[in-house]
Order: sequence, then structure tokens, then C-alpha cells
Amino acid sequence: MNPAAAAIGTPSPSRPFDGLVAAVHTPFRDGPGGAGGALAVDVVPAQARHLAASGVSAVFVAGTTGEGSSLTLEEKRDLLSAWSPVGSGDVPGADLRVIAHVGGSCLADSIALAEHCAGLAGIEAVGAVAPSYLAPRTPADLALSLQCIIQAAKKPTYYYDIPVLTGIHFSAYELANAFAEHAPGLAGIKCTRFEGSELLDFVRFDGGRFDFLAGRDEALLSALPLGIHGAVGSTYNFAAPLYLALMKAFAAGDLERAATLQWQSVEMIRALAALPFLPACRRIMEHQGVPLGPPRLPLAPLTAAQNEQLDVLIAAAPWVPASA
Repeated sequence: MNPAAAAIGTPSPSRPFDGLVAAVHTPFRDGPGGAGGALAVDVVPAQARHLAASGVSAVFVAGTTGEGSSLTLEEKRDLLSAWSPVGSGDVPGADLRVIAHVGGSCLADSIALAEHCAGLAGIEAVGAVAPSYLAPRTPADLALSLQCIIQAAKKPTYYYDIPVLTGIHFSAYELANAFAEHAPGLAGIKCTRFEGSELLDFVRFDGGRFDFLAGRDEALLSALPLGIHGAVGSTYNFAAPLYLALMKAFAAGDLERAATLQWQSVEMIRALAALPFLPACRRIMEHQGVPLGPPRLPLAPLTAAQNEQLDVLIAAAPWVPASA
């Protein structure tokens, strides 16, 4: 538990988010004009059961994989409300913890979403990416923005660090120090970086002040020797058994098998990225019996030719379980 957070009355997680945290897709209906239809929140219980059955321990809702930047404020409220019963244990067969992503470029919207989550019993924690259109000029500015969200959420809050998309490249060392000074209630970091030294700066800061979630599926094996036990990823939605086997092999000291499994992940992600990635991932979920619908523009659905490529890939892939 974060002692600084406890000292100012800001909650920390009751226990770390260990295991696989699926960065879940947002279900949509087919809609006119190609922009994507309405939310299909009635799909959430089936989606949650699928994930729980595959071995996932928690979900990260309305983030990058969930196309959160393409959702309106009201849609995000509705989506997070739909996931709350899952976290409360009110959806049979779906024992999952729930982290709600509330971040974005409008801090007022982020605060409003955090306040909404404060009233949802099944939302255990919130996450927030940095504002990135009018971006913070200093780590302190970023930390002060996060502190506003922390105070509104009244729940454990995680900074979602993803420089490749935000363009915010402050070092982990700079950020950790700024958070300690200006966002003392921050519970943890969801870190989507490859560099082990950056991860260590977050993990070891102030004796392990922050709960840490690794955010690169294709580099999970690189994170495990650093003492990291929890990870958030897109491909955990449909290939959780691959990563659970990887983690088991690492724990048993079978590094050769762990490396082989990680290489399967790398090849999988490379192949999906060529299709492109998120629309292909949604289609795989359809194959597994979870009707997510098409993505929203600016993400286009796969073409007929790309769907054929994906079908061939799925048929030959050891990492895709049989259709539900």
C-alpha cells in the first residue's frame, strides 16, 4: 500500500493487480455511414464471462484498445456503468476486477468521469492518460492534472504512460519524482514502454511506492525479472492462455520455454499489425463468440481480403483457442 496516499486519505488497491488485465474492446452495433453504431453494452456480460473463463483476472475499460478517444462523455459513463456489475460480482461466471480509464485531452471531462466512477461500487480503480493535444510542458504540470482526477475519483488511480501515442516523453525518473511531489495520492503506473531502465525507475521508486502494470504484450517476459506481476494488454482478450503459460514457465525457471512463448506473441502481434491490429483483434473476438461489432472511424473495419488473410492466420495459429 502506498503510505503517502494513505496519509492523505487517498485509497490504494486492497491488493496489487496481479496476473493478466485485458484492455477490453468496446462493443458496438453496426451503424450507418461507417462511423460506428451505438454502444452495445448488453454484450458486456458475455464479454466478461469469456475473459474470466480464459484466465484473465481484471479488465481495463475505455482505454486505447477500447477506442476510448472515440467515445462521447455520455457513452463512457454508460460503458463504465455496464462494467460496474462485473466488478461487484453481480455477473455470474465473470469474476473480474475493473479499472476504468477516464483520461483524455479534456481534463474537465476526465474529472467528470472520475466523479462518476466514485459512485460505481464495481469500479475498483481508475486510470488516466495524460492530456496530449495541449500537452503539459513539465512533469509537474502533468502531475497536477492527475491530482485533480485522484481527488475526484476517491479510488486508487493509475497513470497510463504511453509515450508512443501521447508524444509525452518525460522520463520515468522525472515523472516518478513529480508524482511524489504533486500527485501524492497516485496509486500506480500502467506503463507502455519497452525500456527496462524506465520500468525500473517506476518500479523501484521510493522503495516500491507505485503498484506497477506492464503494458507491452510482446515484452511481458522482459518485465517479469524486474519483479512485475501484473500486465495490461490487448491480446490478453483472446490469447490469455499463451501468456499464462509464459508466466508459468518463467516462474518454474524454464526460460527457454518462456522465450519460445514470447516469440509466438511477437510473431502474432506482427502479423495482426499488418492487417491492421485493432480491427483484426476485434474480428478474432467475433471468432471466439463475442459479438463486438465493427470499430469506429478513424479505425476502418477489415476489408474482405484482410478478413480472408485473418481467417488463414487463425486456422494456423496455436495461440487462438477454439471458437466459443
